[in-house]
Amino acid sequence: MRLQTLFIGAFVILVLGIIFSLSFEMLSLLIPSLFFSGVVGGIFVGIKRKRPMINCMYDGFVVSIPASFILGLVLIPLFWFYHDIQSLNIAFGPFFFMVFSGAIMLTGIVGGPIGGLITGAYYRYLKQDRGEGELYETYLEDKISDDNQKSSVDILADLES
Repeated sequence: MRLQTLFIGAFVILVLGIIFSLSFEMLSLLIPSLFFSGVVGGIFVGIKRKRPMINCMYDGFVVSIPASFILGLVLIPLFWFYHDIQSLNIAFGPFFFMVFSGAIMLTGIVGGPIGGLITGAYYRYLKQDRGEGELYETYLEDKISDDNQKSSVDILADLES
């Protein structure tokens, strides 16, 4: 995975997580919004990776873990000061633990890999062109360039035996 894909995927997760948390009404939907932002980041990375499923899931995990740490650290002051959670008589320690661990678990550990897995499954099972044609063509080109310029009929006979 390229570094540019990593940064763009993390940026997608951060922007969606912050946008969903700006409204005070979304405070009650914190869990689905964290999960959804992780899934969208995993889908983005999976689209860039294309195949196979395990690599898409792993890349979703790699992107969403650092983004979830940053998202948790951004959401804590956003909720504490902007949404004035401190006026609800909640101690800062449990609030910090709840929001930070929720961001890591829902966005990083669950959301990103599920988004990558969804995209990998799409390319694996639903997309008709799975890359076998390109693989076969490159195999033919390699065999034709080697071994005294064999024809494709000779290569097919070698494959059948």
